[in-house]
Amino acid sequence: MLSILIPVYNFNVVHLVGEIRQQALNTGIPYEIIVVDDGSDIQWKEQTRVIREWNDIRYEELPVNIGRSKIRNKMAGMAAYPWLIFLDCDSQIIQGDYISAYLRHCTGQGVVCGGRTYRNVKPENPDQYLRWKYGRKREQKPASVRNIKPWNSFMTNNFLIAARVFQQVKFDESIERYGHEDTFFGIELKRKKIPVLHIDNPLLHTGLESNAVFIAKTMDGMENLNLLMQQKKEYRDELVSTVKLLGHFALLEKTGILKCYAFLFTGFKKMLMSNIMSQNPCLLFFDLYKLGYFVEKNY
Repeated sequence: MLSILIPVYNFNVVHLVGEIRQQALNTGIPYEIIVVDDGSDIQWKEQTRVIREWNDIRYEELPVNIGRSKIRNKMAGMAAYPWLIFLDCDSQIIQGDYISAYLRHCTGQGVVCGGRTYRNVKPENPDQYLRWKYGRKREQKPASVRNIKPWNSFMTNNFLIAARVFQQVKFDESIERYGHEDTFFGIELKRKKIPVLHIDNPLLHTGLESNAVFIAKTMDGMENLNLLMQQKKEYRDELVSTVKLLGHFALLEKTGILKCYAFLFTGFKKMLMSNIMSQNPCLLFFDLYKLGYFVEKNY
């Protein structure tokens, strides 16, 4: 009945798989757990290989990283059951009825998103404050808030979908770099009028990146947005209405002050980055930096 799909990249998933396995066993339903390593470094593969000994786990290693979109499409194609749960590898189960909560929704033809949460206390490593603060303020939202704009709130980290619905949409494999494959997937769901329901069934995000890594990944996301705007012009209006940064860029463009913003960004770039990398990062400054980066790419 249920295929549980966990793509892995440079993370130890043994505990996560063990918890998922126990919950699935407790439900008494037919299930499978598929774990595919997407070209991780060897030390991570060696840690994960212990799960090959578990008879209800399908484990595969890819020789090279194929990216977030391709790996999810590949895993959906491997699945044997009509319902799919996708989990990010850097997650922790925090609810004893995580699987059961999703099973209650295996009736319709839509998508069900469980959400994401973060620890209440700051991480011990100050170099992770930006990622933690961003997650707490921007990603950790109750279902009641996410359901206001359900397609816009879609995230890949934790969702249930019917296999035949997934085949109608799939992830866009032209999005090869990190970021916004979930944005585009949400837009495609909306275009096809596939309903998205958000519930309070969150996973704890444990894979907090350092400031430098998170900023680099975010800039990769900006590059993806830039490519999407250039290569998929028929989606421009939907992208602008979905991604706040693009809405702000469109406003600067409309009012004719892109040049002014680019000039100001050149002068304040170092100051913004200094704050973003500090132990008390301001998310407004992070937003201004992202917008400035995007303006530089398009001015």
